[in-house]
Amino acid sequence: MINNNQLQGRFPLSSRRLSVWGFVVLFALQQFAVVHAQYLSPDLDIDPPVIDHEALEIGVAGESQLFSAQIIDDKGIEYVDMYYRASANNDYLKAPMAATSDSDRYTVTVPTELGQARIEYYIEAADTGGNRVLKGFPFFPLVRNLEVPVPVQPTITTSTSVEESGGGQSKLLYVLLGALAVGLLVSASSGGDGNGNGTGTGGDVPLTINITSPAN
Repeated sequence: MINNNQLQGRFPLSSRRLSVWGFVVLFALQQFAVVHAQYLSPDLDIDPPVIDHEALEIGVAGESQLFSAQIIDDKGIEYVDMYYRASANNDYLKAPMAATSDSDRYTVTVPTELGQARIEYYIEAADTGGNRVLKGFPFFPLVRNLEVPVPVQPTITTSTSVEESGGGQSKLLYVLLGALAVGLLVSASSGGDGNGNGTGTGGDVPLTINITSPAN
């Protein structure tokens, strides 16, 4: 049976000494890191870009889908790509995102099929320093569900301008014919002969005018 004294004889370093040596090594490493950081180039880019993307949850199947994101970096953006697929059974397709007039915003448009139910996607951005960042992941992508488009109902309009115009002309024709008939009756009742002298009969002169209403 080995007692404590025998252990101390075999291992002369106590736990207290080990703790002191560990503290010394840790302090030395810390000082080395501080000194080394002072000599680093101030232009060294160690911060990845920041992706601000508001995911649209619903789209319309068969229509092109627009995706946009605001990408911010303190040095500069190298590229922004979106990877998308129709379902988990498909491979991802790469779609580069282009910068808009607002230099921090990038957009891309991808097509969809009428029978497509969703789009799975993620966005990858890299800066000029080689730092990369993802919004969404290949194994846990962002999702936009696609709805069936609503069919447009045809609109039927009926024009009555021709019928109304025809009715107005018919009424005008009736008025003119009526005025003509009244004039003929007055002239006949005056009993004038061919020389302008009255016949003296003073009787009524029958006058018949047949007017046929135009068909509608």
